[in-house]
Amino acid sequence: MCPELFVPDVGAAIDFYTGKLGFTLYRVDPPGEPGPASEFAILTLGRAVVMFAKDDLYAAMGGSTESPRGVAIDVRIMVDDADAMYNRCRESGVQIVYDIADRYYGLRDFVITDLNGFRLRFAAPLR
Repeated sequence: MCPELFVPDVGAAIDFYTGKLGFTLYRVDPPGEPGPASEFAILTLGRAVVMFAKDDLYAAMGGSTESPRGVAIDVRIMVDDADAMYNRCRESGVQIVYDIADRYYGLRDFVITDLNGFRLRFAAPLR
């Protein structure tokens, strides 16, 4: 599964995910350096893939961005080391909304919100 998140500024999303969370830019459209003119991007973190597209594309497909983003959904991203990811987020000033802990469902995880209000749950299996 690969979520596609619709955002007002794809370039800003690229900066947040690569700079603060350690994702790698796989593709950006139009090709070239990401920035305010970017319309679409694919980013990776390990085996996780997240896509970003401009809000106006979502509207052209019949969607609406009038409601808050990411309501009642967490995008879970499996990582090798949840503690390392947690420390990276804290050091980068990322808003952590659910603190890291070992969970009854067999994962160590925590939840952040990104610059557009999407919730990301980083998790690793308990060892």
